[in-house]
Amino acid sequence: MSSLSQSTLVQELQSYNDVCEALSTLELALGFLAMTGGETHMQLGSYLKEVLQMMEDTAPHIFKALSRCSLKHCVALWQLLSSLKSETMIRLKRDPFVGISKEYKQVLGELEKTLLTGFFTKTSADSFLLEMHEFLLLVLKNPHASDTYRPDWLKDTIVSYMERKDLDIPADVEEMFPGEILLSQYVEAWKFSVLLKQERNQR
Repeated sequence: MSSLSQSTLVQELQSYNDVCEALSTLELALGFLAMTGGETHMQLGSYLKEVLQMMEDTAPHIFKALSRCSLKHCVALWQLLSSLKSETMIRLKRDPFVGISKEYKQVLGELEKTLLTGFFTKTSADSFLLEMHEFLLLVLKNPHASDTYRPDWLKDTIVSYMERKDLDIPADVEEMFPGEILLSQYVEAWKFSVLLKQERNQR
């Protein structure tokens, strides 16, 4: 998905309920796609309307927002919407990461905050933040995650995760993301980084 498409979607889904409805609709579509497959270039809106016949069950503005994407964008859209849901929960003073081990929720010190601020001042790492969030939900939420992922270096863990997915690692992440941030600080590092991103976008 282009950054323009992503920002347009974010603007259209203003409330927590909007984000949740869009995400649940998408997850239903993904469930069917996993079982039956689909034409990658088909518009998601057409799939919801013609194949799943969900037009009447979906709010018009949610349908319009999802219709901006094709089926080939569904995984990227899930990344965006699930992260947006967590960001919205943080703004509402709710915890999106209930169930994740305390091992990954250690506080950031002033040094780590300064290093992260420096990194996000110099670079735009929105895609890296989406990968970080996906790793939180799909991997670290597993109750046995700490058996595999010791609370050591955050950067190395995420870079390895992206490499296993055959994704290109952004050069600025490789060169500039602070290696001092530990996996034990993962949740707080993501939350702090999202706040920095929001501040940057508001300028």
